[in-house]
Amino acid sequence: MRSILFVSFFGLMIGGVAGLIGVGGGEFRIPVLLYALKRPAATAVAINLFVGLLVVVASFIRRLQLGLLSNHYANIAFTMSMSSIVGAYLGARLIGKFPEKMLRKILVSFLIVVGLKVGIEPFIEVPKLSAFTLGFVEETLLSAMIGLAIGIIAGYFGVAGGEFRIPALIYIFGLDIVNAGTLSLLVSIPTVASGLLKHHRTKHLNYDTCIIATAMGVSSVIGSLIGASYVNNVDKGLLKVMLGAILVLSALRIATKP
Repeated sequence: MRSILFVSFFGLMIGGVAGLIGVGGGEFRIPVLLYALKRPAATAVAINLFVGLLVVVASFIRRLQLGLLSNHYANIAFTMSMSSIVGAYLGARLIGKFPEKMLRKILVSFLIVVGLKVGIEPFIEVPKLSAFTLGFVEETLLSAMIGLAIGIIAGYFGVAGGEFRIPALIYIFGLDIVNAGTLSLLVSIPTVASGLLKHHRTKHLNYDTCIIATAMGVSSVIGSLIGASYVNNVDKGLLKVMLGAILVLSALRIATKP
């Protein structure tokens, strides 16, 4: 009972932040599952993916109800979703076949640099990338390549990939942080679902862990719905600061991944 109350509280808090930003919140859940509840790494990842799927679905549906997804980005969303599924499968197949140490260093460096850039933008003027217009073909190809690359990372490390996807949507496709978060949630759904299916087949979710996952999942959904409902009421500068912090925390998570 104490464990259920504990994970329910953290699920509510983490879900609120995740729904507000447009991420799955796994970078916050994993430390709780690993170090507070003492769950094995494989079990923690499986629970995280289960709860993460509930969070991204609930957050996306709530944002959709609020009209926070523009039809203009339908091509990017569809193309990136399809290529992310392929990438997630390839990433899972690459586990143990690629120099993980080098990949971790590259990803950690990327997340810290982008996180600091996003986080300090509300306070100082940061030079922006030159504006350029993408045609339909260029947009489709770029969406496919980015979706594939992020999908591979997601499948390899067992994450939703929002920490990489949102900066790409902001700085490459020119979306604002709200639209980027909404579109990222949509693309995260099939990515997380494919990862969860892989772990379900390996029996990492037993009866005991399902109780923990359900308790954290229900409270996380409630939190994500609350967070998504207030996304239009929070200053975009504050959202960028929060996103920057999440990117840096994600870097630490990857650097210390068991």
